[in-house]
Amino acid sequence: MPTLDQPDGLVRIVAALVNDVHSPEHETVTLLNTADVPVPIDNWQIKDKQKNKMLLHGSIAKGATLVVPIEKPVELSNKGSIITLLNEKGVKVHGVSYTRGQARQPGRTIPFQN
Repeated sequence: MPTLDQPDGLVRIVAALVNDVHSPEHETVTLLNTADVPVPIDNWQIKDKQKNKMLLHGSIAKGATLVVPIEKPVELSNKGSIITLLNEKGVKVHGVSYTRGQARQPGRTIPFQN
């Protein structure tokens, strides 16, 4: 069972916008805190398929979502890719993948179920 010390599964990637209609550079990842307490995400990272990483800061309220704007060097490919969430120790907390077909729909946020 996940705990704050072992958060695997407490915070999950639930959606991603990888192909915005107005600006191809505008990409987001939506995180969900499934815990009954706030989870600090200072120094957590989002990693793309090419292993580029960006730092996260702040916390996610209990049961809440947080939409994270993706910043360089991380890029979410329109050809399908992998998105990984790492905790402050660099340990994988959650990961998702999406297909080229899902990414081909401009402006649509891709939901992940797992």
